[in-house]
Amino acid sequence: MEDKQILLVNDDKNELTRLVTVIKSLGFSHVSLANGGGNAWVILKTKEIDCIVSAYEMKEMSGIALLKIIRRENSFSDIPFFLTDSAFTKVKVIKAGQIGVTGLFVIPYDEKGIARKLSLAIEKKDDPVIQKAMVSMEDGLQLIENKEYDKALDVFANLINQKENPEYYFNIGYIKTSQGKHSEAIEAFSMATKLDRLFAKAYEEMGRVYRLMGDIAKAEEYMRLAAEIYLDTDKIGAAEDILNEILESGTNSLNVFNTMGVLYRKKGDPETALSHYKKALKVHPDEPYIYYNIGRLHLDMKNIEKAKEYFKAALEKDPGFEEAKQVIKAIDLGIV
Repeated sequence: MEDKQILLVNDDKNELTRLVTVIKSLGFSHVSLANGGGNAWVILKTKEIDCIVSAYEMKEMSGIALLKIIRRENSFSDIPFFLTDSAFTKVKVIKAGQIGVTGLFVIPYDEKGIARKLSLAIEKKDDPVIQKAMVSMEDGLQLIENKEYDKALDVFANLINQKENPEYYFNIGYIKTSQGKHSEAIEAFSMATKLDRLFAKAYEEMGRVYRLMGDIAKAEEYMRLAAEIYLDTDKIGAAEDILNEILESGTNSLNVFNTMGVLYRKKGDPETALSHYKKALKVHPDEPYIYYNIGRLHLDMKNIEKAKEYFKAALEKDPGFEEAKQVIKAIDLGIV
């Protein structure tokens, strides 16, 4: 463990010094220091790091913001990341857990607890459920390489349909958080986020297998499911790559164009989002949700009248569209 590279992040120099003392006392001699999240990102891009310990609260970039950026990057998605704070609230625990934090260190530090958690994380000793899922993934990829496509699909389908699904562990995380059992909550959230990544990869590979088998509709369906998981977990780049791969196959699908609109809206690129939503409308001009999404986009762009026009169009297509009614009401009341 002595050769492992630990990155410590904090914009409070005194607190950073205290943490360095603790980490080095545990036998970790290769320690890099970052004065804030921005500086940490630069170090990560230039140096191989095995584990990150960051303050939750920092001025320019919080630890949670840094964690979110890191989890978006495929090359850093599995790097152990711990957050430190003197008082972890329920909200902080849930936010960190949903994004994929490895663990929490409460100030003042419990050195024995830190030593145990760091060792387990750096050695990557995953829970048996995760290990089983990873073995299934590797088996499926090997079957694809051997051109045993039907068997590969069976392996991926079994992986996705297993009882221990991400939602189950997310729910455990919420329950444990409400009980004040923060360490147990984070373990459950960690399981959920790791399974989410594996499930997204399984859907992605199923899509590619169906394409090899000539079933383009199935290929699109499963690759879009992968993209939606990536979007839900803020892995925008991965989602964009998959959706572009689908579009390159010549699809004219409402769902793909709509998902592309959601993606570019998340990226803060309303013009590109709008172009994809309009392509979706050409495919299905009577789909109320597309009009609603375009209305939401115009709200983002502060074009209130145009937004209202599209919300009204959504209601014309579906008079029972409650969300559209509520937004129009909010516009009329001047709330938005």
